[in-house]
Amino acid sequence: MSHGKNYDNNIQLISELVENLNQALSTENASVDRIISRIDQTPIQEVKQRLKQHLEETHIQKSRLERIITQLGGKPTDAKADLSRSNPPTLTMRKNFPKTAESKTEGNSQENSALEEEELVQMKQDFIIEHDELVAYESLIRRTMQMMDTPQQHEITFLLEKSMREEESIAYWYKIHTPLILDNLWPKIIHTSIKRGQKVLLNHISSKIPLIIIYADLVGSTSMSMTLPVDNLVTIIRAFTHQISHVVDSHDGYVLKYVGDAVISFFPCRVNNNNNDDNKYLASDTSVECGKSMINAIKDEINVIFRRYGYPELFAKIGIDVGENAIVQYMGTNNSRLLIY
Repeated sequence: MSHGKNYDNNIQLISELVENLNQALSTENASVDRIISRIDQTPIQEVKQRLKQHLEETHIQKSRLERIITQLGGKPTDAKADLSRSNPPTLTMRKNFPKTAESKTEGNSQENSALEEEELVQMKQDFIIEHDELVAYESLIRRTMQMMDTPQQHEITFLLEKSMREEESIAYWYKIHTPLILDNLWPKIIHTSIKRGQKVLLNHISSKIPLIIIYADLVGSTSMSMTLPVDNLVTIIRAFTHQISHVVDSHDGYVLKYVGDAVISFFPCRVNNNNNDDNKYLASDTSVECGKSMINAIKDEINVIFRRYGYPELFAKIGIDVGENAIVQYMGTNNSRLLIY
């Protein structure tokens, strides 16, 4: 009786395992398409070469899963998972700004920066997807170990562990190389963000205009600077300022400047509107929504990835002020900078 019960339990475990294996296979099926697309689109040669290697690995991982499923009496699926479900909500994608006089003067600089920003978003999604696949293989191995001790069990575990090690390798590669790639992309992205705000203020030099100012400050950065390696601290501050800047852009706001670990941005109250009160209220609503989105972006995007990297969770203080501000131009050795008072 006991033997029959164990047999039935094992049959149930195998059935559940086949279902989970097919879920993993559907992810690998979709991953092949995504990796091919990323190889074609990424402008970064290191990423392109690593993805080419991982594309070969993914094809092999598919074959392993199909082999295991067939051995267990199942039918390998040709379905493709929705990989977007593995990603947090993307709050930071820069909008396609209308071709105003401002955007026309920026020319190709804005378009090129948008490509670099898109690459950062895609790399973030790459890491999340690969990490989720790694977790899935760990779960499959645990389920396989629950089966009765048979030669089939050991072979399946061996094959799944090979795929898991490959996922560990690509996840580790992203962890090591993302900060280095960000070093190359960062200056142009930051320059473009500030340049947008400077061009708006350029039209109001030596005058006062109504503005809504948002201060986004990273909480606990002093403590982090005393306890974390400098490379980790740099990565954290860059991730924070980059994410906040994108949220500002996505709400049609403007970055004024970066002060340490803080981002100062602004929303103009359109003084040329016939109904200034309505416009002021609209700008106020937009700035409040922007502040909420900053908090959500940190919680739902940055912290989701940081937990997987082993970084501390981030928190921000968001302050909003409104009033008339004087636009003052400071002349430097090589260029000028517009400031708000």
